[in-house]
Amino acid sequence: MHATQAGQSCLHTFTQLMPVSSGVFYRIAEQLEPHDFLLQKMRVDMHERYLTHFQQLDPLQPKNCQLTGQSVVPLRIGMRAQDDLANRRYDDFLRAYGVMDVVEVLAFERGRPIAGISLLRGPELGLFAPHELGQLQALQGLFELAVSPRPLRSEHASLTAREWQVAELLRDGCSNKEVARRLEVGLPTVKTHLINLFRKLEVGNRTELVAALFL
Repeated sequence: MHATQAGQSCLHTFTQLMPVSSGVFYRIAEQLEPHDFLLQKMRVDMHERYLTHFQQLDPLQPKNCQLTGQSVVPLRIGMRAQDDLANRRYDDFLRAYGVMDVVEVLAFERGRPIAGISLLRGPELGLFAPHELGQLQALQGLFELAVSPRPLRSEHASLTAREWQVAELLRDGCSNKEVARRLEVGLPTVKTHLINLFRKLEVGNRTELVAALFL
């Protein structure tokens, strides 16, 4: 799967399963610098201000999260590694945009973080509870599988961009009618894509198709 598609799918899954106000997916370079941000329900001006003025004060930036030894890191844990002045400045920034709590979920490859998802909550949702952190930890393994670089099998490489879109919607449980509606195509077109997917992947049904591509 293309890197952007993987990021969008992971972000969508996390924000559907966990009540949040906004979320961000990003890749992490070898120098532990985040890049290639994908935003969901986040104000662009907040993100731009973060990058310009507050990124270095973020207690949940990758280099800080790695020091905790955890793959799911709530804001309060990240703040323990920073001085109080930096934490107060960062907290003021978050509250100016109505953010009450943040949790970072990291994916690792050979001990190095390679991608992350930030989940943000406003006062209407409150703090992330311990059982919710446990749920995020359960999802972290799937996140890691989704974004880890893996060799593309030859039959996967032959799929078109539209066939990947159809497959991802099937993975999310969409019916043929729902796939047609979301992609703004007719049902016969969806059926043609399914026939091509089954043929290319040598599978006989939707379950086998999803397993072949995503498990």
